[in-house]
Amino acid sequence: MKKFAFLLFVALLSGCSSRSVVSLPGLMDPPEIKFEDLYLRGVFNWWEANAKYQLTDGPQGWYVEVDLIADGQPYDFRLSDGFWTPDQTCGARYRGQVVLNQEPLYMVCGTDSENLQFTPQKTGVYRFTFTPASGGEVMLLVTPRA
Repeated sequence: MKKFAFLLFVALLSGCSSRSVVSLPGLMDPPEIKFEDLYLRGVFNWWEANAKYQLTDGPQGWYVEVDLIADGQPYDFRLSDGFWTPDQTCGARYRGQVVLNQEPLYMVCGTDSENLQFTPQKTGVYRFTFTPASGGEVMLLVTPRA
């Protein structure tokens, strides 16, 4: 009985001295997205962080323009920094999420994000514009350039 009481005491004592590593949803702010360090990365640039695909700050948000060929095949892509840092990598909520021309889409950031897919209707230059949204999300708008 004394051994049991002693073990119980030690267990309680160690429990009181431990820090909790559990994070509760809603209690931590999402990491700040550093748009100036981000690149549009996808099949059109071999998923590389090329200077040509680094975001530029503009009046409507952060953007990059990409030449795309309308061959009926979707272009897979994500937004990320040069190191694929998890909290700076943004994409789809689910695998195969489709981006529509001139329709806003809200991207999620983190290890759970997936590739987005965009299929251009016409061959040409498309502007991908990104703006911060609530809850650590990023709003994406793809528009054709005239």
